[in-house]
Amino acid sequence: MTSAATSADAEAPRPLLDEDLALRSATLVAPRRRTAAADVATLREAVAAELPRIDAAARAWTQLGEDLPPVEVRVVGRTGWVRANLAAIRGTFEPLRERVQDRPGATKVMAVQVGALFGLLSGKVLGQFILPLGGPGGGQLVVVGPNVLDLADKHGSLATDIRRAIVLHEVTHRLQFDATPWLGDHLRTLVDRYLEHTRTDRRAIAELAAKLPEIVEEVRSTGSVQPLLGAVLTEEQVEVIEEAQGLMSLLEGHGNAAMYSAAPPELIADPEGVRDALASRRNDVTSKLLGAVAGLEMKRRQYREGEAFVREVIDLGGVPGLNRAFDAPDLLPVAEEVADPGGWLARVQAA
Repeated sequence: MTSAATSADAEAPRPLLDEDLALRSATLVAPRRRTAAADVATLREAVAAELPRIDAAARAWTQLGEDLPPVEVRVVGRTGWVRANLAAIRGTFEPLRERVQDRPGATKVMAVQVGALFGLLSGKVLGQFILPLGGPGGGQLVVVGPNVLDLADKHGSLATDIRRAIVLHEVTHRLQFDATPWLGDHLRTLVDRYLEHTRTDRRAIAELAAKLPEIVEEVRSTGSVQPLLGAVLTEEQVEVIEEAQGLMSLLEGHGNAAMYSAAPPELIADPEGVRDALASRRNDVTSKLLGAVAGLEMKRRQYREGEAFVREVIDLGGVPGLNRAFDAPDLLPVAEEVADPGGWLARVQAA
């Protein structure tokens, strides 16, 4: 290593998010499971053996990524999943640096909050295509071994279909991003804009703290997290979320439609059984709690409404019609168009 490189490394700012602290926080709240090494090895072998057929089914159904190299997947533990996500969001919080770098307490609180959230989610996630927020080509597909192994205890032989469907969903996300070079940059821009407008001044935080009991009571009485979001988010953040709704509904709906439609019967024998099993999983108490904390109810709406959008667009214009959404950012559906697939299709076909 040259002295210039050493000097550059010394001058590089420390990551804004303390990943060690976040990981310790995650470890404290993550559910624990003793997993036999033999079971993990068997799972890795099964996932590796199924992956080529799943990848082929996803490419055939989506008509995306024909020239991409074969997909790769890692089977990880819950701590490994947290590590991978912390690495993926490294640098994501940079828009906040100037406003919080002189307040070390704020950055520590942020690390604890992020770590605790990841720790809770690590017990729920079955598989994930970790989005390339750190740069093009940075996405990776992971399967969370302990959570997948838990499926067999609850669902018996259906667990194999559930595992394959989950991997198919995440492989579809990989095709979306790796076959659409601008998509990761577009998503990162939305994240940057969101963070640039985060409330960090002491007066705004103090005002929010004073109103918090009233807001929490409204959340309890209405069953909606919108009062909390409205109080926490700035107007600019609300605009970004509304803009992102169309994109996320497309991505999640596309993945869901592929999960239940792309695989041949010899790969996923009971797709409706998979749908019922995943619906019950999302309705458990822990999921509802996480929904209030992390906005996962919004994500479930994206699955449901996005899948309906994708299926109707395919009925009207075929897969090529749907794939117009991946041609340019201004062809993505906006939130209102998710409920009007025909209107969106007419707009992009006229473009």
